[in-house]
Amino acid sequence: MIVQGFFFKTRQVGCKLQLPFPLKNMLPKSTINKSAIGQLLWQPVGNSPLIVFRVLFGLVMFGQCVRWVVSGWVREMYVLPGYNFTFIGFEWLNVLHGSGMYFYFGCAALLSLLVCAGLFYRVSAFLLAILISAVYLSCKTHYNNHYYLIMLLCWFMATMPANKRFSLDAKLSFTTRSAQCHQWQLWLFIFQGACVYVFAGIAKMNADWLHAIPMKEWLHIKSRRPYIGWFLKQSWMPWLIVYGGLLFDLLVVPGLLYHKTRIWFFLLAAGFHVFNGVVFQIGSFPFMAMSLFVFFFPSGLFDRFLPAANEAHLLQGISTNKKRWTNYGLVAFVVLQLILPIRHLFITGPVGWTEEGHRMAWQMMLRSKRGTAYFTIKNKETYSTWTVQPDSFVNKESLLEVAVLPDVTWQAAQLLKQNYARQKIYVSVFAHCNASLNYRPYKPLIDSTVDLANVKWNYFGHNKWILLNQ
Repeated sequence: MIVQGFFFKTRQVGCKLQLPFPLKNMLPKSTINKSAIGQLLWQPVGNSPLIVFRVLFGLVMFGQCVRWVVSGWVREMYVLPGYNFTFIGFEWLNVLHGSGMYFYFGCAALLSLLVCAGLFYRVSAFLLAILISAVYLSCKTHYNNHYYLIMLLCWFMATMPANKRFSLDAKLSFTTRSAQCHQWQLWLFIFQGACVYVFAGIAKMNADWLHAIPMKEWLHIKSRRPYIGWFLKQSWMPWLIVYGGLLFDLLVVPGLLYHKTRIWFFLLAAGFHVFNGVVFQIGSFPFMAMSLFVFFFPSGLFDRFLPAANEAHLLQGISTNKKRWTNYGLVAFVVLQLILPIRHLFITGPVGWTEEGHRMAWQMMLRSKRGTAYFTIKNKETYSTWTVQPDSFVNKESLLEVAVLPDVTWQAAQLLKQNYARQKIYVSVFAHCNASLNYRPYKPLIDSTVDLANVKWNYFGHNKWILLNQ
């Protein structure tokens, strides 16, 4: 298949932007209408980036599942006694506990290999998405933007025809061969990658980050490491990371889209992610991020490594109704991904302190929080009071989050209320939390006069019992 690029031309400056996907005969010269956009989304294109990503994605997911087990994280969060804080509304996922979780993650690792090989692909990808989503939603105190991205990519892959080529499904005739997919199936990955980087760059435009807070402290701690410590203790290093990271996040997507700078930004991005992986030890994210870069390159680049395109069949026809509903779903998803990262702007208080609107917003490596917490329990019938420490009912990995994440503090109060109710003791629960944001002095985070056991969580606005005196 011959890949023809699409060009934006500006006469004044002679600028030419070549995108890594074909747009031949798609847009009418006069106007852009819904019909033209629909034609654009469903244009057949080479599927080799999708096929290559399937292989890389499966390998990275296998490594991530093994790492979760080998590192002891599964043991700490799911096997040892203690309570895991789920996303609010998903408390029923606390059934994921005990030594059976080793088998759970073993299944996820096996499914990752099946996805990589393209064997029973549709079922394997769907089941993997279910397992990873349950892990993500059941363990909020170990939240990481990278895990959110992994969950999204799992669902992307569950909806993609990524087994049509270079797969055991195709070899065994479990699916029809094809060297094509639809344009939107490649664009979706590019869009999601752009969200990660662009919103991460925008989030870095805050006073603390621009003053290298808390980066200076992080590098001071990392400078004690052998081999690289001498490099990290250089006085200019925090500023290089702070402003270099900001510029990288904002420029990497345009740089990868522009054909003349694509290879240079790819090399820069590879170096950037390897550096972050070595210094900050952020798990599989560098490998997953670099895997996404395949979508920024023309499909012809990968065709030489895959079975010949002329041996594959063309795409089968898709009904107008299915196209229409798919378009609606894509629009809804795009709007959601554009709203989630900025929702904190409409909530009172700084997001780094209140945490309201922090998750699913690509607020990556922006703040460091420390804190202490304990609870005062008051019997509503006898009016007697006593103190409860968090380590008496939550696992070790969740202790800090109880002190610094208000929604976890609220859930801990709800849990205490439920535990005492089982004993026919009806209580009020007051939280005493002091927190430090970016190494500032400790200050109260929660209004200790509010009975958290008997207030509702505000999903869409500011919870007034979260103090704003950071």
